[in-house]
Amino acid sequence: MDRIWLEGAAVAAFVALVIGILLWLRSADRKLGKLIQTAEAMEQYTQHAAAQVTALMDPVTATVRTVQKQLDGMSKVAEATKRIGDAANQLSFTVNRVSTDLNETVERHAAKSGEKVKHGITEALDWAEVSYAVWQFWQNKRKDSRSSACSSYGQGQDTTN
Repeated sequence: MDRIWLEGAAVAAFVALVIGILLWLRSADRKLGKLIQTAEAMEQYTQHAAAQVTALMDPVTATVRTVQKQLDGMSKVAEATKRIGDAANQLSFTVNRVSTDLNETVERHAAKSGEKVKHGITEALDWAEVSYAVWQFWQNKRKDSRSSACSSYGQGQDTTN
């Protein structure tokens, strides 16, 4: 009789364990579903940000073409340079905003996902930061190499006529 009770208790404990495992798996599935939804939302946001950056590149390209066509007058060169600066500032602002939003989102999800995923995300963000720094360095070097069109005294416009 005692043996029947022990077997019944063992069966009940096993059933409770299986139910607990099934509930845990269901909870993990819901969390994974939320993580996937968040990743999809991040992907859509990144695509939108990429579209904004691409839209900013068109005015920059147009401004560069304008500068190339109008190098004969200093006032037109100054105007085109101002447009390039504004477009670069907008691009920088957008990249910084996207980077900040992405960092915040990644940190929230990394806190939920665990240390291994957090390490991979941190490494990816480090590479993105390095890439952005290289881009800024290139922009500064390109800006430095663009000195005045009349760099020496004798190369200005002929005003003696």
